[in-house]
Amino acid sequence: MQTALPAILISYSDSAFTNPHEVVLPDEPKDCRGDFTHMGAKYWGFESQRHKATSVLADEQAFSYDHDAHGWLLIGLKERAEIDRLTISTKWYTANQVRAVSVFLKDGMTGKKTQVLNRAPLAPDSDHEFKIPPTVATECYVECYYEGGISRINLFGAKTPEQPPTYKSLLEGAEISHISNAHYGNPAMAVSGNRGEMHMRGWESARTGCGERALFHLKKPALIEEIVVDTYLHRLNAPLTSHVFGVNGFEEAHMAALPRWKIVTQAGKEIIPDDFQTFMLEQKYLPEKKFKIKLHLPEKSPWQPILPFAPLAPDTFHRFHTLEKHAPVTHVLYMHYPHGGIHGLKVLGTEV
Repeated sequence: MQTALPAILISYSDSAFTNPHEVVLPDEPKDCRGDFTHMGAKYWGFESQRHKATSVLADEQAFSYDHDAHGWLLIGLKERAEIDRLTISTKWYTANQVRAVSVFLKDGMTGKKTQVLNRAPLAPDSDHEFKIPPTVATECYVECYYEGGISRINLFGAKTPEQPPTYKSLLEGAEISHISNAHYGNPAMAVSGNRGEMHMRGWESARTGCGERALFHLKKPALIEEIVVDTYLHRLNAPLTSHVFGVNGFEEAHMAALPRWKIVTQAGKEIIPDDFQTFMLEQKYLPEKKFKIKLHLPEKSPWQPILPFAPLAPDTFHRFHTLEKHAPVTHVLYMHYPHGGIHGLKVLGTEV
């Protein structure tokens, strides 16, 4: 029997009742009958919240209905492959299954996106097989109409000879210093995070953080090609943004020229505190109650922006390819704002 292609769940619209990462496993969907959580009966796979297509118009005493409303899943293949078949199971979803799916395959090397299923109906508690024209892909995007559960999605095919370029993870074995907060876990755990468990793990700071940081001392100077920040299973406690800077030849004096957080008042006044955490926790921003928070890079700072501002989503595998041009660096400063947890952190590139 052909083996399913190894895959991960990159991101998803929501999965209010389940652990959605089970949906891409090759395992037979587990019978959870009689097993309960605080959310009620336990199910295996992906199950979204209700009422995707219907919303309330209270002022009109009516409902709005959107035929195109849907939940979604984005699946990443661990290797580029030519796909000719996919299977979708609604096992154990006897009356709460997703009713139909549209499926798109995308090849990250060429950018080509191909729709292979268009609102294909799904039956309750059933296994479905769909044969498709052979299509090269690195990702699979599934639209779920309108809501409900899917216990398993597997893709089948053959690995292609041409694969995306791979780079060394520069943080492996790197010394780590100047850690702002390691209340739950630490940055080294994020460096080694590879989704090997079905629970939160990694580096998570306390909630009193107002911008966290860690400095990585690389073994050799390197050019950075890609940055991965994985908030796997950090559903409610992921940071809002991540920021990466680098320097060639670190000195302790460089810490005085770090990127710093500042506030910009509604009148346009900038305030750059020496200790931003104390400034925020002691509410020294009052009488201002609404203001913007921005990252400030001091003039003539040796820190090169590499990924100066990148939004993060909960429980998502983020790959950042579009980076600022930079010279080789010996030290990488990773920051996130304001606080929270990341499962995985990889800085990929080439030693020079």
